[in-house]
Amino acid sequence: MGIFSQLRRLAGCAVLSLGVVAGLAAPASAESILDRVVADNKIKVGVMLNVPPFGMKSISGEPEGFDVDVAKLVAEKLGVELEIVDTTSVDRIPNLRSGKVDLIVGTFTGTPERAKVVSFSDPYVTALLAAFAVKADSGIESAADLGSKRIAVTKGTTQDLMVAPEFPDAEIMRFDTEAAALFALAQGQVDAFICDGNVLNYQATIDKSMKVIVDDKFSKLVEYQRLGVPRGDQEWLNWVNMFVFDLNATGKSYELYRKWFNADMPAPLNPRY
Repeated sequence: MGIFSQLRRLAGCAVLSLGVVAGLAAPASAESILDRVVADNKIKVGVMLNVPPFGMKSISGEPEGFDVDVAKLVAEKLGVELEIVDTTSVDRIPNLRSGKVDLIVGTFTGTPERAKVVSFSDPYVTALLAAFAVKADSGIESAADLGSKRIAVTKGTTQDLMVAPEFPDAEIMRFDTEAAALFALAQGQVDAFICDGNVLNYQATIDKSMKVIVDDKFSKLVEYQRLGVPRGDQEWLNWVNMFVFDLNATGKSYELYRKWFNADMPAPLNPRY
């Protein structure tokens, strides 16, 4: 079975478990989120503040990062106040489903199974799907060396869905946040951490004891990450898609990526004309 078939099958399991909590049908609402946000002069945006440099807190405790800047631009374009709601990978769908947030800006990869319960915008950033962080002196050089190792993943991510079938003999250790997984790697509690290449390459610039491996087996797999919105609100999704189109067509997405990652985005974003 190919990796994409595996991802679709496994994503279905994850979504079914979420459906037990959140339900499979979007709550009916006559008013678009777009109208309410403008009327209330406030938008609540879910951002993962534990995934630098996408989201983090400054020394003074203020949210900052690539996704924070995108959220600020959303509020600016709407002309409303921004409330950032700190969230985790596994809470992205429940927070949208419950109305805790109006929008998710959080390295959210759209899949057909996830799209059964939430809606996704066009892509706003790209990433390598699967890179590995290991200790520089570990002796691990490729995916083939991970066969029976302890591999960390973040709960609720695309990598969480793919790693078990790809490494059936490995011990998979799931963490609530990327920060927790990186700490486990630093402490020798795991042998490798699989995550998207953007996050790991940034971390490797900070921690020289860590190295990042992009195995040939996964080097062509690109994630197109999207903004998440509640399902069933086409007017709100239309506005969000127009925002993303403008972000990409003006080059602002690339500008913000270079600002926070000091590198070019792994794959291009092609706005639809």
